[in-house]
Parts: sequence; structure tokens; C-alpha cells
Amino acid sequence: MTKHGFKKRLVFVGGGHVHLLSLKNADQFFRAGAEVTLIGPDRFHYYSGMGPGMLSRIYKPEQLRFDVQSMVESRGGRFVKGKVISLDPANRTLALEGGEEIPYDLVSLNIGSYVSMDRIPGAEGEGIPVKPIENMDRARKAILEKFRNGTAKVLLIGGGPAGVELAGNIWRLAKSQNARAEITLASSRDRVLPNFPEKAARLAHESLSERGIQILSNFRVASMEKGLARSQAGMDVAYHVAILTIGIMPQGIFADSGVETSEEGALLVNDYLQSTNYPDIFGGGDCIEIRGKRLDRVGVYAVREAPILFRNLLAAVRGEPLSPLKPQKRYLLIFNLGDGSGLLVWGPWIWKGRLAFTFKNYLDTSFMAKFQVSGETG
Repeated sequence: MTKHGFKKRLVFVGGGHVHLLSLKNADQFFRAGAEVTLIGPDRFHYYSGMGPGMLSRIYKPEQLRFDVQSMVESRGGRFVKGKVISLDPANRTLALEGGEEIPYDLVSLNIGSYVSMDRIPGAEGEGIPVKPIENMDRARKAILEKFRNGTAKVLLIGGGPAGVELAGNIWRLAKSQNARAEITLASSRDRVLPNFPEKAARLAHESLSERGIQILSNFRVASMEKGLARSQAGMDVAYHVAILTIGIMPQGIFADSGVETSEEGALLVNDYLQSTNYPDIFGGGDCIEIRGKRLDRVGVYAVREAPILFRNLLAAVRGEPLSPLKPQKRYLLIFNLGDGSGLLVWGPWIWKGRLAFTFKNYLDTSFMAKFQVSGETG
């Protein structure tokens, strides 16, 4: 029993996709006898699936944010603004950046991933990482500043989905400003979207190149210095603004904690989204790896994990059996190409067109409406 009369101290770390359903239903934890605390770096959490559209202003920033502080506080919980830097599972405590310690009986972690800037010498001071997604507003401002002085040279490092979407939306931003941008997309592999079917890569390549976006294949950036990116082969590309979408890694708070982790440092969990060696620790999204099931780090899985995590946390508070996650093998992805069209990928099915983006917009805005319950757009 806690000092406030609750049976359990339930702490959520991060207000991301996996936690939204639990936070929206925090009152159910209270009725089950749990004290609820949310720890996060800011009152708002931004939805990454609409991030490229925020850069180009298809969407305003307030259209893709959740007021997680108001969400939990309006349901009787507590919000602690801060960043967790380590956890002590033996003593059931979380250490914050400022030195404060938060005790827990149950903890759930949804702390996402980050761009490992130290993979490229000089990148830390030269580039803008794609995460957190709020950085896309920082990139937008930097590009607009260059537009005022003439042509903006923008380099995207990474040929995956984020690089493709951002290249297309930077083109859209330039068009909306009647400005000129020299956009270069550098992929370390032999094509863009290397982990997707060849047809998807071809359609994305054609869409971007037809708009004058330069695509460099097998361009592995070896260094960045004073507006110049040099490849391992010795080729140089000049830039005013560089955005990095490569080297996505789980957050490092699990190091030296004693919890079991994957080779990359993600929290290793079982089918119940529960730590494999500490049953009072749960997690979801990019910061976990399910034992024996290597899942792609895509938002679709985070959304699918949310109801299982909510159900299992509630069961853990009540002392009831847990439910396993059964991830689907095939999932739908739609990329925002920035010109009003979308690229839909569903297993072997590949389709590009305006209707694909319309469908993506419907799915995204419907998801936002479901959880924008605390005055986010005000």
C-alpha cells in the first residue's frame, strides 16, 4: 500500500503511441487501485507518421500532437516533466536527468529510439536528426532561412522511408514558397527503400527524380564538415541543411541496469510485452525487442501493441492472467511523397496515386482524433 492508499505505483515513461490508450483510460487503473504517473520530456507528444507533412505544412504542428500531460492529469494521474536516464530494477526506481528518483511497483517504457549521430564524424554539429519529430520544425525554419538568401541546398542522409518522404515534402515546401531548393537524397545502398519490393523503390525513385531531386546510390557518408559531406569513395556533396535518417537505435537507459536486452540494447520482452527477467517492467514500440520475434520498427506495430499493453498492465494491477501479443505478418504502409500522391505498400501489393495519400490522410487524422482529447489544437 502506497502512502496515498493505492495498492500499486504504476509509472509510464514516455507518452508515445503504445501508451496513448493506457493514458486515455488511466481512470481504469485508479479504479483497480493504482496510482498513475507519467514521465515525459514535454507535455506534448508528436505523431511521427505525419512528421514530413508538418515540415511542408500539409499539417500544422498542433494537428499532430497529443497533450499527454492534460490527458493523464484530467484522469487523476500525475505528470512529471523530465527525462529518465537509468533504471534500477532491483530497487524499483527510475533516475531522472536532474537527479530525482521515481519509485514504482509497475513500470511501462515507451521511450522510442534516436538517431546515432556519432556514426558519422562531424554529424553532431552539422546535421539535424529526424528524431524527435519536433526536429522537423527546426529543419523547416533552417530551410526557410536559406530560401531568403537564395537557393537552399538540402541533403537527406538515408534512403529509407523517412528520407524519401522528407525529400518529397521539402520539394513541396520550396514550391509553396516559390523558392529554389537543390535536394539530394543519399542512400548507402544501391537504391532507395532497400528493404521494400523493387517496384516500390522504382516508383519512389521516379517520383522524386521527375521533380529534380538528385538521388545518390551507394553513397555512404564518411564525414561532415563545414557544409560538405564526403562519401567513403571520396565524393563530396555541399549542403546548407542536412537531415539524418540513418542509424536509428533504441534509447540507452537499459545499459548496466541488469535487465535483459537485445544486441542493439533494446529491452527484451516476452509475448506479454513484459521484461524477460523483471516481470514488473513492461514496454512497447521502438525501445523493445520481443524474444524470438524480430519486428520492423514501424508505427503499425506500436499501435497494435497498445491494447495488449493496456490490457496486461491492468491485469498486472489486478493480479490477473496476461494476454499474448500476436503480431500480424503483413502490415500496410503508405508513404507521403509530398506532391499529393502516396505510395501504398501492403505485402506484394504496391500502388502509387493520389487516392493512396487520401487514404493515408484519413487513417492518420482518424487516429489523431481518437486521442486528441485534451485541447491539443487550442
